[in-house]
Amino acid sequence: MSDGVHSMLAELYRSGAPLTAVYADASEDTNDPHRTRELRRRALREELAAAGAPDSDLDVVDEILSRPSHVGGPVSHFLVIRDGEVLVQELLPGQSRAERAVSYGLVPGLLPLVAHRPRDLSYVVVEANREGGVVKLFRLGGSAPESEQEIEGETEQIRKVQLGGWSHRRFQQHAEETWKRNEAQIAESIDELVRTEKVELVLISGDVRAQQLLRDQLGSAAQKVAVLVAGNTRAEGSSDEPLEHEIETRVAELLALEERAALDRLAQETASTGGLGETGLGAVVHALQQSQVDTLLVSQRLLADRTLLALATEPWVATAPEETLGATVVGHVPAADALVRAAVLTDAKVLALGDQELPQGVAALLRWPTGPAARND
Repeated sequence: MSDGVHSMLAELYRSGAPLTAVYADASEDTNDPHRTRELRRRALREELAAAGAPDSDLDVVDEILSRPSHVGGPVSHFLVIRDGEVLVQELLPGQSRAERAVSYGLVPGLLPLVAHRPRDLSYVVVEANREGGVVKLFRLGGSAPESEQEIEGETEQIRKVQLGGWSHRRFQQHAEETWKRNEAQIAESIDELVRTEKVELVLISGDVRAQQLLRDQLGSAAQKVAVLVAGNTRAEGSSDEPLEHEIETRVAELLALEERAALDRLAQETASTGGLGETGLGAVVHALQQSQVDTLLVSQRLLADRTLLALATEPWVATAPEETLGATVVGHVPAADALVRAAVLTDAKVLALGDQELPQGVAALLRWPTGPAARND
């Protein structure tokens, strides 16, 4: 989970006020987008009203969900609202990574945001041509760039001309050098972002020759994470689909590597005596109560029929009243929401995984080994 998202979630959990949370599909129906938005809006309003959300929050949800997303492909809304004030409003591109959810209360359902932004991953998207290009910086889960820079290079004699003889070679060389200088400006911008923003992926689209020249002039750090995307998105009439597909694929690969590493480590740690791995609801709750969890692994759907006690103060979560250690009970809440809240409030990382990846529903990697008093179910 990114530091920014972690801080935001912790602030929301500590707010002490009831919050309305919404995670719902916002993809555009090309046949009848207005009707699709209207049906979604009505259904969500009914669900939120049944959950007890105030009219001020319902009106804000209505207004936001009535607008077109202006995002191509699958995308989801994530909203958190308090007394008619929007605290979080995100359009999260890509396939849904959690169950659709609406909630109202002191423990809002924030797991979908964690699922889309498990950590702070920055990437750069470049559209290059021989005259310059556009460099955009994105954060994981964001539908809009965090920064955008358009670079305009030299245009004089930018195209190779067919003159023949010595003049032909001279003009060819001059055009090539002009292209290189233009791409060098873009490379400098990319290198700076890689250096200052911890960029893990650079996707380069555009004119084929410009792509090659740009990649060759990148610094070593940027070259290691650079990928050339087939298809010139700068050409007239071109489609952004190849670029969008490449972004989704490459980012998914990076996240999958981290998830695989966590699952491999879990298997290794739970197989060893005194290891740093726990599985099962009871054992993980006990570890969270001790602030022992380094990384919480959770599957929302597999825990859909389980609830836990959310507590106003430490130890933040309990399976039964006798485990509260005198803390005030906030309420019985869905187990996944209670676990994520306790993890965030004890500064643990959270990974939202699928059913097949985590068949036990919940597990944890620990900061120190479990003592003999730990329980499992």
